[in-house]
Parts: sequence; structure tokens; C-alpha cells
Amino acid sequence: MTPRVFSIQSLPLSAWKNGQGMTRPVAEAPGWRVSIATIGRSCAFSAYPGLQRQQALLSGAGLELVLPTRERMRLASAGPVLSFSGAVPLACHLVGGAVTVLNIMFAPGRFPDAAIRSVTTTFFPNAGADTIIVPASGSWRTTCANNTVHHVTTGEILRGAVLHIAPLPAPGQQSALCYIASSCM
Repeated sequence: MTPRVFSIQSLPLSAWKNGQGMTRPVAEAPGWRVSIATIGRSCAFSAYPGLQRQQALLSGAGLELVLPTRERMRLASAGPVLSFSGAVPLACHLVGGAVTVLNIMFAPGRFPDAAIRSVTTTFFPNAGADTIIVPASGSWRTTCANNTVHHVTTGEILRGAVLHIAPLPAPGQQSALCYIASSCM
């Protein structure tokens, strides 16, 4: 796949399966999907039996996912990645207003190594995989499999076969954070 950088805002909006939210699809293939959702209110998540899900916070104060057992999984800051079964009915409670999250859904039998990974330093993704780079903070330099170099910053996405990513130092910036979503981590 030819690497491409684009704005998150340029992605079309589509309704969630249960109609309670909106998402922006980034990549989709049978058994694998990456999207960015803005959750504006506490609500139920759609069920996806047979799929594994992962979610990471891009912006906002955070959220709690409540399982039927009342167990809670909290995503309070950018960096951590939640992993859960798509078959489990979850309620989402916002901590302090709207949030934007990166999601990956995949069939574990077909894509056993699919994942979202949080990185703060140089990283070498699986060069043969369809890879999505989503900066949460800072700017990142990517070297792609076709030997092109791209710069990606917050609000943008790079999709393609990536050999190497590294944060670009910026004056006054303490740290950079980037998520990598891949069909084969």
C-alpha cells in the first residue's frame, strides 16, 4: 500500500451500529477495522461477537467502560490501551465531557497479532503490515517501505507500510506520544 498522510477531519463520519455515536473509519477489511470515534455522551457500546477490541484515548478527560459484572475499565489519559471482547455488552461513562478515541476491532483467529501500541520513542513496526500511525502529541518522522519519508503530527494519520517511526524534537515539548494500529504488530 502506498503511504498516505491525511487529516482526521477529512474522514467521513458514519453512525455506530447501535446509533448512539459517530465514528470515522480509517481502515477496513474482512475481520479487521480501525476507526476514530468521538463520544459525546455516556452510552452503550455496540456488540461485536467474534471480534476483539482495543481502544486508546486521543483527547478528552477519559472514560470508564462498565461490564455487566459492574467491573470497570478506566481510560483516564493518553498512553494506555484497553483490550476487551467485542461480544461483551459494555456501558461507556464519560469522566469529564466528550472524548476522542482510536479503536481497532479484529477477528483473533484471522489477525492474531493485530493491536494498538502506544509509543514514545523510536519504533520499528512490522514492515509487511498495513499500519496506521496516529500521533496523540508531538510530530513524528516516518520512513516507509517504499523509502519515502513523511512527517505526521497531531490531527493527522499516516497509513501504509512503515519501516521506522521516531519523534521529532520540538522546542519546549516534554514528550511525544503516538499510537500504532496494525493488522500484524
